[in-house]
This record gives sequence, C-alpha cells and structure tokens, in this order.
Amino acid sequence: MAQLITITILAAITTTVLAIPFNPGSIPLNWTTYVPCAVDVPSRVITGVVTTVEPELTAASCIESCDAQNYIYAGVENGNECHCGSGIASSVLQSALPSDCNFACTGDASLSCGGAWRIQLYKSPALLSGAWAFEGCYVDTPDTPAFAEPIVHHTFETNVNLFTNCLKYCGHIGLPWAGLEDASDCQCSFGLAPGVVEVDRDECGLTCPGPFGEPEQCGGVQRLYTWKNIPVY
Repeated sequence: MAQLITITILAAITTTVLAIPFNPGSIPLNWTTYVPCAVDVPSRVITGVVTTVEPELTAASCIESCDAQNYIYAGVENGNECHCGSGIASSVLQSALPSDCNFACTGDASLSCGGAWRIQLYKSPALLSGAWAFEGCYVDTPDTPAFAEPIVHHTFETNVNLFTNCLKYCGHIGLPWAGLEDASDCQCSFGLAPGVVEVDRDECGLTCPGPFGEPEQCGGVQRLYTWKNIPVY
C-alpha cells in the first residue's frame, strides 16, 4: 500500500513523496540489476557521476539516457534523480533492504526509484576494456552464416568510419565478436558458427572511408571480415 512520507531537509524545506512497495519495473537494453537497493553517500557510490533531476523518471528511462551517453552504470534515487557514471566506488558500496527503495518514480507512481540516500543500481552489458584482434575472413551467406546465433545486424547512416564504429557498437552491446560485410553491414555475435569456412583475407577487400577519408577494409560480398575483443586486465 502506498504511503505519504514527509521529509525535512536542512530543517527548512519539507517535501512529500509517495512511498510504495519495491517495484523497479522492466530493465531495457540488456542492462542488469547491479544492486537492487544500495546506500548512497555524499561523495556518491557511482564514480564519474552525472546527476539529473527528471520530472518523468523511471529506472528504464534513466538507463536509456545513460546508455545513450555511453555510461556503464546507472542509478535512480529520491524518486526523481537519474545518476550516470563510469564505475562503482566499491569501498563505500553497501547494500540496503529493497524496501528502503520505496519512493515512487515521478514518471510512473507504480514503480520505485530509490529513496532518501538509497539508490537502485544498474550495469550496462558493454565490454569494459579490451583490444580488438583480427580473426579472419569467412564465407557468410543466408544459408551458411559465419557467426553463430544470436547475430545482431546494425546499419549506420553512413559507412564513413564503419570499421571503428562497428567495433564500438558491438562492444557497447556486450558482444565480443564484430564483423563487417559488403562495406555496409555491421554484425555482432558471441563467436563463429560451427563449420564456418575461412578464405583469404583479400576476399574481404571492399573498402569504406576511414575517419580522415583513407580506405579501410570492410569485408566483401558474402564475406565477413571478423574481429574479436580480447580482454585487457
């Protein structure tokens, strides 16, 4: 049952918020819950944090905003605060009871968005670090795809800097294999399909313009130019 809670801030300002049972709602974009409810501190539990006050906040809308800005962590707090950042201050991270995150979201009063110094934390699927290594040029047809399922296809508005943009995109959605085909198609996956046929690298010789107009190798017709993210620790 929802309750009204009155909070006094600095003994001068009072505000009333709606308290509800813990209900974060659906989590979009393959993000995951990092800590259902955590204690926040004045120095902030999310590092490199950018905080905005949102009149229409939900956990999902905050995650979408942080994801669009390429942040790795997101958090909602106080019913109306969206926090985006690059890391977690593990030295101060402390879990709280989910029932402490009981402030209704300003964007949907049936959903919870943290509490007073209580934050719901979420993590992006993005690969945190790594170097990309060339893995080969492979035959890729509708009947014999080079990548194993699931395969994510992505087309950019332009193929300028396609090579770099494709690798970044795959890393951002958490898939460690990237492939370019026909100088236009970006593919992402967890790995190669069984029985994939490798061909000479020259068969992936179609080019697309790099960031300064220089030609870059971008696959071929039914030939997938593949790269793998190697974690760096």
